[in-house]
Amino acid sequence: MKKFIISLLMAAMLIGGVNGFNSDNNGGALPVEKQQTVQEDTGSIQKAFAAGKSTMKVHYIDVGQGSAVLVQSGSHFMLVDGGDRDASSKVVSYLKRQKVKKLDYVVVSHYDADHLNGVVGALNVFPVKRVIAPDYTTDSRVYQSYCNIIAQKKIATTRPKVGAKYSLGKAKFTILAPNRSSYTNENDYSVALKLVNGRNRFVITGDAETESEYEMLAGKQSLSCDVYMAGHHGSANASSEKFLQAMKPKYTVISCGADNKYGHPAQGAMSRFKAIGTKIFRTDQQGTIIATSNGSSIKWNKSPSRLWSYREYGSSSLIAADGSKSQISGSKNTSGGTTAQGSAPALAKGQKYIGNINSKKFHLPSCRGLPYEKNRVYFKSIAAAHKAGYSPCGLCHPEG
Repeated sequence: MKKFIISLLMAAMLIGGVNGFNSDNNGGALPVEKQQTVQEDTGSIQKAFAAGKSTMKVHYIDVGQGSAVLVQSGSHFMLVDGGDRDASSKVVSYLKRQKVKKLDYVVVSHYDADHLNGVVGALNVFPVKRVIAPDYTTDSRVYQSYCNIIAQKKIATTRPKVGAKYSLGKAKFTILAPNRSSYTNENDYSVALKLVNGRNRFVITGDAETESEYEMLAGKQSLSCDVYMAGHHGSANASSEKFLQAMKPKYTVISCGADNKYGHPAQGAMSRFKAIGTKIFRTDQQGTIIATSNGSSIKWNKSPSRLWSYREYGSSSLIAADGSKSQISGSKNTSGGTTAQGSAPALAKGQKYIGNINSKKFHLPSCRGLPYEKNRVYFKSIAAAHKAGYSPCGLCHPEG
């Protein structure tokens, strides 16, 4: 009889221990993230916990100067952006090789061609359950193609709402930005999100720049992460110091094109990455980067890059971490020669500021981030630049 009672007591204690693993002190269910941080010594529980882990792969596809990310959790897939026109077929082929039959989500960070063209290609080929895209319009040809395919296929489209949570297989993601309905700089409309798989966290911010980053910092969403996809391809106007300090990423992936005309990644961004000790991966140097998360650790298909080199805006020189310069073979500016650095261009009478038609930023003539001549527009005043939809450069601070 005593043995029977002792057996009953031991069974009750075991059941209580198992229930305690999945509940809080009040008996309620713990959030998934908290459940996965609990440590137990019981071997059977450890095995059960390990068996419940899910694998998530994040493919940072090499699309040259652009961005395309495929997220896979079990048999569920999400595409975040798709690269420019010359990479559209590559993205579609890549998805097919990954056995993608349909896409649960397509996230369009914003409507720049180097993010949107490949999305249009994917929408034409794969069934898509839902598109998440920002609430603004543009007059580009690729944007019109995007609207046409959405209407033609009657694809459900959702506007991003900060804090909204979605499931992708056993993984989840939360919307971090945009935090406002109107911006001067279209890059700040970018949909930013945080992917969570067990204890592993990934942040993707599109081309969001400092204004949007500071809004995310002021919000209620946690920004801490293991992996950060460098905002705006590693430009100087993104990946601000405070933003990086809030995230503290162990790894940073930079998606940009080799010898790109924008100077990505920029010196300022690379210096900030180095300062926080993050390890970097670069599609311009290493091709497609794949991170595989099992919920507690992350494995990579390649070793982190040792190339902390960067390019000055519009320059044909590659600058190493020690400041030494080397000429990029075949890289020339529009006049046929190399771009002179540190010399201010000659301006017509009354012209005081130089705008970049691609980034929609305006600069002082002495700025080291000036664009090629073909991408310039000139303004006589700060008010004129703002009226044309341009915002101040974060390098030269033309507004003082």
